[in-house]
Amino acid sequence: MKRDGAVSEDVKILEAFNYKQELKRSLKLFSSFAVAFSFISITTGIFTNFKFVIQTGGPAGIWSWIIAVAGQLLVALIFAELAGIIPVSGYSYQWMKRLSTPFVSWISGWISFCFLILVIPAVDWGLAPVLAGLLDIPISDQNIMIIVMCIITLQVTLNIMGVKLAALINNGAVFTEAIGMIGLTIFLFVAAFKNDADPSILLSTGNAATGASYIVPFIMTMLMGSFTLVGFEASANLSEETVNAHKTVPKAIIASVALSGIFGMFFLIASTMAIPNLNDVLSSNNPLPYIIETTLGDVVGKLFLVLVCVSIFACGLVITTSAGRLIYAMSRDDAFFFSQYFKKISPKTNSPVAATLLILVLCLISTYFAESLTLLVGATAVLPALIYLITVISYGLARKDVEFRVGSFTLGKFAKPVFSLAVLWLIVEIGILTIPKDFRNATIVSGLMVLVGVICYFLFFRSKNGQSPNA
Repeated sequence: MKRDGAVSEDVKILEAFNYKQELKRSLKLFSSFAVAFSFISITTGIFTNFKFVIQTGGPAGIWSWIIAVAGQLLVALIFAELAGIIPVSGYSYQWMKRLSTPFVSWISGWISFCFLILVIPAVDWGLAPVLAGLLDIPISDQNIMIIVMCIITLQVTLNIMGVKLAALINNGAVFTEAIGMIGLTIFLFVAAFKNDADPSILLSTGNAATGASYIVPFIMTMLMGSFTLVGFEASANLSEETVNAHKTVPKAIIASVALSGIFGMFFLIASTMAIPNLNDVLSSNNPLPYIIETTLGDVVGKLFLVLVCVSIFACGLVITTSAGRLIYAMSRDDAFFFSQYFKKISPKTNSPVAATLLILVLCLISTYFAESLTLLVGATAVLPALIYLITVISYGLARKDVEFRVGSFTLGKFAKPVFSLAVLWLIVEIGILTIPKDFRNATIVSGLMVLVGVICYFLFFRSKNGQSPNA
């Protein structure tokens, strides 16, 4: 009865935004947390970027993780407050629609859409070499691309079958991620101390410059934290499928970032201290699996790598779910291309099938034309930072006129310092991700996507503002 009452309240809240309940509400706190935790997926982010960090800034580069965690936690606190005020699928697009101008709302949705279409291949690109290693498939560019395409197809298929199945897999993956990360961390720490590891390796700059010249390489290693600690707002994107969303989602957002930050830091320290030979690791094509298998042995190492594969797969799965909900949310407002097709919900699976199939097509194209993993990772780190900055500034300007729901999360007297520090962090982060010449191509790709969005808005969507009853 209590659940029915919560769902009834959710339906009334949704109706207040001029939407009717079409998606099935079945997600509770753990499932909502699982969505955000799996989207962040420290396993995915660290396994995808560890090679870049260790080769760019040496082992000492792992400490940039702490800075990224602190900065993203500030943003997460603001997003948690927003999720309680506007518990509607579409996150930044929906939030800006009610707190800013139609252009800011649409461009936020567009940037989010571009980010999701690029991040799914980026995530699966991190999974492919680990999977190839486990299956003894030669690691070549062509093989990796084929594996990535197969993984994307499977993730889309599972999503089309319904959110309940995807959520079930995702809930299980939270346990595999936690067991995998905690287990690996403990085993690697034990192995490191058993082998008399030298703690000074944690401050080694590897092949990078030392002294003042190390600042640039260290700053560049922040790519790992910036790429990994995003997507916590994914639970807000499934608000219309969450029970008691205005109270549940804020808790899920904050918990996902805090726990990801803590688990990730301990794992990075353990992995670095367990390095058997720094020169061998620096020259390895797959340094983290190399450390794990060399330190823990082939059998134990492979067992943990299986858990890693499950976690990374679940990350891509939940991002696919989130992308489908964003396209659906924009389409029902006629704010997306061919919206008459993409706003439809399948009565059989209660999922936006056409929107999810669009994701498949676009992700396969992105995979085929991707120049490199660094390009995908760079672009998918810049785009969310840009979304976050737009959202934080827009909400900060409108917050004084906002009505808070009873029982939902609020920053209270800490709002001003949190907003100020979050804006400062995001400006610095965007600078870090765009200024270095190594990230130039990613910056160009991100800039072109934003430019295309601006042109599309003024050509196709500006005249539609206000026509939707939900606008």
